[in-house]
Amino acid sequence: MNSVDFSASKSSLPWLSAWIVRKRIAISLVAFSVLIAFNLLGRHTVPLSPTDLANPWAAAGVALVVCGVLIRSWAAGTLHKNGELTQAGPYAMVRNPLYLGSFLMMFGFCILMRDPLSAIFVAGPMLLLYRSKIISEEANLSLWFPDQWESYARTTPRIIPRLPSRRVMHGWSFRMWLNNREYRAVVGTAIGLIAIHFLAAMAVSMSSHS
Repeated sequence: MNSVDFSASKSSLPWLSAWIVRKRIAISLVAFSVLIAFNLLGRHTVPLSPTDLANPWAAAGVALVVCGVLIRSWAAGTLHKNGELTQAGPYAMVRNPLYLGSFLMMFGFCILMRDPLSAIFVAGPMLLLYRSKIISEEANLSLWFPDQWESYARTTPRIIPRLPSRRVMHGWSFRMWLNNREYRAVVGTAIGLIAIHFLAAMAVSMSSHS
């Protein structure tokens, strides 16, 4: 999202929706774990190895994951929490670059796992869940920055980026990237890609010995 810590802000969502939005990461992890387990154990699907870039589907999955990580890192290195409405860097093109990057990563992992159920989950319930989160956050931003928000929201798309402007080249800081702890997403993504590679290798080895 943008530049305010909303932990102390009152949510505009009903309490159940607000609770679901707060727990979205835990809910997402549980749902993805169940879907992936069903895909691997129930449907016996063999994942695509991230190193098999000659396979166009594997290459597309890796490309989406890498693009998502880069967009998130770009946004995290530009985002100034608590004090200003960030409008530089990727925020000059789209209001929610962190969420855009997350969805690219999720769809990329779904392709690598060859998991249509997870892709449907991302395109359906996950999209609705994050839409509620975005609406709540943007309502708060409009209250925190009334003089800037109306113009920014009118000229900058919510989730589909517009053409870049000169502002996209401004504002990135490695220190800000560290302060926003985006290294956790980079490390988690690397672990995920390595895990998928070994799952794919194990599945191929097991099928060749059966």
